[in-house]
Amino acid sequence: MRFLRLHGPLLAAALAATTVVAGQAPPPQPPTQAQQRPVFRGGTHFVRVDAYPARDGKIVEGLTAADFEVLEDGKPQQIDSFDFVKFETFTPEAERRDPQSQREGFDLAADPRYRLFVVYVDMALSLSSGAVVPIDSLPHIRQPLTNFFERVVGTSDLFALLTSRNSVKDLTLAQKTTVTAEQVLDLWRAKVIDRDEADEVLGFCTMMSEGVIEALKLRFRADATYTNMRDLVTQLGSLRQERKNVVLVTNLLPRWRPDQNLLNGIVNERGGAVPQAGTTRGRITNDNRDVVTNTRGGNVNGCAGEAQRLALMDFDPRYHELLRDAKKENVSFYVITPGGLQAPVTVEGIDALKHATDDLISLANETDGIAVVNTNDLNAGFKRIADDLAAYYVLGYYTTNTKFDGGLRNIKVRLKPSGTAIRARRQYRAPTQAEIALLSSTAAASASAPSGPSPRETALAVIERANRPFAAYVAMAGKQMTVVAELSAASIQGGRWKAGAEVQVEASGPDGTPIGTARGSLDPGSYATTVQLPMSKVTYPARVAVRLRGAGDATADDWVRVEAPAGTLVGDAIASRAANRIAPRPVAAFEFARNERIRLEWPVLAAIDRREVRLLDKTGKPLPVELPLSEDPATKTLVMEMSLSGLGHGDYLFELTAGAAGVTEKRLLAIRIK
Repeated sequence: MRFLRLHGPLLAAALAATTVVAGQAPPPQPPTQAQQRPVFRGGTHFVRVDAYPARDGKIVEGLTAADFEVLEDGKPQQIDSFDFVKFETFTPEAERRDPQSQREGFDLAADPRYRLFVVYVDMALSLSSGAVVPIDSLPHIRQPLTNFFERVVGTSDLFALLTSRNSVKDLTLAQKTTVTAEQVLDLWRAKVIDRDEADEVLGFCTMMSEGVIEALKLRFRADATYTNMRDLVTQLGSLRQERKNVVLVTNLLPRWRPDQNLLNGIVNERGGAVPQAGTTRGRITNDNRDVVTNTRGGNVNGCAGEAQRLALMDFDPRYHELLRDAKKENVSFYVITPGGLQAPVTVEGIDALKHATDDLISLANETDGIAVVNTNDLNAGFKRIADDLAAYYVLGYYTTNTKFDGGLRNIKVRLKPSGTAIRARRQYRAPTQAEIALLSSTAAASASAPSGPSPRETALAVIERANRPFAAYVAMAGKQMTVVAELSAASIQGGRWKAGAEVQVEASGPDGTPIGTARGSLDPGSYATTVQLPMSKVTYPARVAVRLRGAGDATADDWVRVEAPAGTLVGDAIASRAANRIAPRPVAAFEFARNERIRLEWPVLAAIDRREVRLLDKTGKPLPVELPLSEDPATKTLVMEMSLSGLGHGDYLFELTAGAAGVTEKRLLAIRIK
């Protein structure tokens, strides 16, 4: 018999398991570019709060920072950062990109513009025929779970699939929905044919009756589930302050008390002698590492010690600890019971099914999630979960409470002027004085060191923006902003916006204050357009939101973070693409085919006396390719145009150097040839 451990190749497939430059579809990019990374202020602590103002079951859009009031332990706080994050579900598989490693996935999760959730399938327990038994309803969840991954998940989602037979060390966040129906099917196939750790640990206890052993196995599995979920909550809490979501697929989260009858049964079958439980200190503990070792070796005392540990375990505190930790770490539980509608289950005169359901509902309600119970329409349940997480606001503030004692602080968010409390993050743990001192010393040590991504890394990050319904690109030339919107290949092939679309552009400052709006149009049959937006009073970093709205097509959003212009001689490049018999069109998704030509135009902002353009590989090494560069006096631009047929597949950088009167400026633009 084998164990179901989703790691190695199987984990990579089953977990192809929500920083983005968009409220719509975030590409992998350096975590230092996350919108919500605050400036550190010595002796202070920055708190981020996700808020969900709703009306008729939907998030209220269009609010500004001035519409919110944040209270910490009853005291008003000044909102220092503000953002609205909206998710569009169901994106073709081709438009999703997986992080390259577990660490990269965790880094991306730090950005609140990702919707982050873990689907946790409890393969341990269920209620049936008046008794607690190993779960037998996994087949019911197979297709709804597959549909959820394949039809609901979007490109601004980071997700993972774990089971109670996994360790949290197996947690891998991803974007591609390669969790296929066959792979999900393996979950309950393995439940039927595989032994699990309870079988392995307690299978040597042949001195006990089968009934006692099976009861101990249920408690062993429940212990493992609680330990697993505690570790999962802790891991998710370490990734970011904003909300994390666990979709818990289970029929039962037990709150069993110590079972004296079970202990008596063990004693009677052992002839009255029960050795001390635990590891080496003779105390009852949840740590079973040593006794498990003894059990696998056939040690009778080790087996009996493990049996005593399980019989005396109190699961009610475990439930409350899980609830407490989830609220502290801002983890919400969305519960789905795969058993669906079931007849009442009476255990010792008590409706055990109702008790189990009430506990799951309480877990969801107390963590601001949803419990989908007592229904056979599990597809609708998963959709309800997705709808509840369709959008939210992120509010940031520097706490006025500088007593850093590591204690819990309560948060309340209200809408102005009504004072209506809304669903939002409930609490956080304050740092200790030692943690604040460490942050202060770290900030001081790094103040003189270069921070953030290099210009090369920033340029390369832009080419990852192609994998969405459309990509947006912003070029700055002084205070003139040019916004380019270009449809993705998948949208073009799918006929999206073929009848044209309205393009809405809104720019705002870092505090959410509007600083400019503009409108344009995507003509019928065209693939890209540009919109000009003069910027008179700009505060940076600015947020530029772009929306495509077309008759008969779903609305799509993207947004770009814009830093202050780096120089005064030349502006950012505007790129266009062309191929045989195809008119040039502007570029926002910088992926090209080898049969295309590229044209780059850099606005000239002041007289320059020297100019040069080079082609670099993605590491920044110059390539022996001569590039033509000319200046167009009529448009006041530097122009470079070339065929890409001589280049191989890969990533490249165009580097423009311009100078005047001893001042030199460089501009980088990256492309990918597929």
